[in-house]
Amino acid sequence: MKNELSVGAVQFRYDEDSKPYYNKINEIIECVDLSVLDLICFPELCVYGFDYRLMEELCDEEVNEQFRFFQDMADKNDLIVVAGLFEREGDENFDSVVVFDSEGEIVQKYKKTHLWDGERDFFTHGSTLKLFEADGWKIGVGICADLGFPELSRKLALKGVEFMIYPSAWQSPYLKLWKQMITARAAENQAFVLGVNAVGSDNHYCGGTLLTNPKGDIVEELKRDENFLSVKVDKQMVYDRREEIDWLSMVREDVYRH
Repeated sequence: MKNELSVGAVQFRYDEDSKPYYNKINEIIECVDLSVLDLICFPELCVYGFDYRLMEELCDEEVNEQFRFFQDMADKNDLIVVAGLFEREGDENFDSVVVFDSEGEIVQKYKKTHLWDGERDFFTHGSTLKLFEADGWKIGVGICADLGFPELSRKLALKGVEFMIYPSAWQSPYLKLWKQMITARAAENQAFVLGVNAVGSDNHYCGGTLLTNPKGDIVEELKRDENFLSVKVDKQMVYDRREEIDWLSMVREDVYRH
């Protein structure tokens, strides 16, 4: 059990002509000392981006290759991996986050609840919220547009979440909104929130990967370039803030249901 976690986040460009992005991911992490990290995070659909036609044509072996890639990364480097991946179950497609433990085992899958615009024509909505535990931390995940729904993060907070991670592909006209959403989710639930974004000239993903503390302060953030964010989170700060302002004890779910 650790009161502090060393966390890394990979922000890279979703180029149209370099999918799948395995080589790009490897190029970035080869420049990083993974041995000092406990957990590393990647953006939404970080292998194939939003190329629906390509994903539709993938065979099962190619879909499964995504999972093996990150399983190997987790196992070889003894760290937890959180990655936004394309998932297929039967005839249904999902925009998912998959969590691999430090031995490469899958410990959590989350399917995006709030699908944005054209995503609804290709993906099926998810409907389940869960926490996973890592080194004694209670961690929850959401994906991109889920940030705009405080109901989701509040449910996680009431389950005891201490750290929330949102792999995303957030677009550039809404960079200000991106920061507002992340800081609000952190402040109202008094938890650390990490937003992991992509960059891209064609699709205008705005970057701005950032970590916000339980007070809603931005601890560290990236600009709009390929880069790596490395931060530490301290669990004691979560409980100090919840003791200072006890928002969660004031929740009135009986009122909100009506």
